[in-house]
Amino acid sequence: AKVALFLASDDSSFVVGSEIAADGGWLLNTM
Repeated sequence: AKVALFLASDDSSFVVGSEIAADGGWLLNTM
């Protein structure tokens, strides 16, 4: 939910062409 709120805010205007993993940390467990 925090990622969605960030992307909906004006602060996310600098995020261009980025992939943001919003999976609750599951991706970190596979590395």
